[in-house]
Amino acid sequence: MTHGRDAELRERYVSGVRTEVAIARTRSDVAAAHAELVSAGAIHAAGGAVSGRIPGADLFVVTPAGIRVQDVAPENLVLCDLDGAVIAGTPGSKGRPHGQARLHGHVYAFSSAIGGIVSSAAPYTSAWAARGESIPCALATIAEEFGGPVPLVPEAGSDEDAGRALTDALLGGRAPVAILPARGAIAVGSNVDDAARVASFTEEVARIVHLARDHGAVLALPQDQIERLYESHRAPTPEPADRGAPATHSHTSRSTTEERSKTKTSTSR
Repeated sequence: MTHGRDAELRERYVSGVRTEVAIARTRSDVAAAHAELVSAGAIHAAGGAVSGRIPGADLFVVTPAGIRVQDVAPENLVLCDLDGAVIAGTPGSKGRPHGQARLHGHVYAFSSAIGGIVSSAAPYTSAWAARGESIPCALATIAEEFGGPVPLVPEAGSDEDAGRALTDALLGGRAPVAILPARGAIAVGSNVDDAARVASFTEEVARIVHLARDHGAVLALPQDQIERLYESHRAPTPEPADRGAPATHSHTSRSTTEERSKTKTSTSR
């Protein structure tokens, strides 16, 4: 009996240490991504947030509210449960989580495949949100990366309803990003870096299509062309032949959307 109790205590200790290490790593990743997005203009005083799920725990860290964006650091990020409630006694717990923390928490709860979220308030992305419009798939790069337009997700009554609608849109389509009216965009990824990359790419194509529309009608690509571009972007690529040996092939990394498609039946509360 004693040995069993000792083993249980050791397991709890090891599990606790693993969680603390995971929290520390996620804090570092979120702070670094936040700083990069601030430099790029995707996050600024008018809005924007970054969060990261803690692997192996129903927790996430999110950027705080009420401080200058330049002052965000790993130690003042806020640790929350999936309801957006602050975990007391942890670094940053005396501060307030970002206003979209509850929305982020619900998205994490609805899909275990999502490990990072960026609420982008970048200027051109926000312009599409202010108009309440999706971003059409009018560029080859959009077709290659997203396989279609950046969808518009209508506002819902509560953060939980909004989180469910957003997750349904992301899992039901190819684009790992969606426009929220009057808010901006929510970009997701299997980790924080992936979500930040999606947010940055979305702002760039939002800018190009916005500028193009200022000078005339923007035409979405035909669906068959979108399909070809999307599939070719994920086709196997040959590696250089080694001393005359036959070339081998390695698959490019599958998109976040394809990884998420496996989890359309993921846990929901």
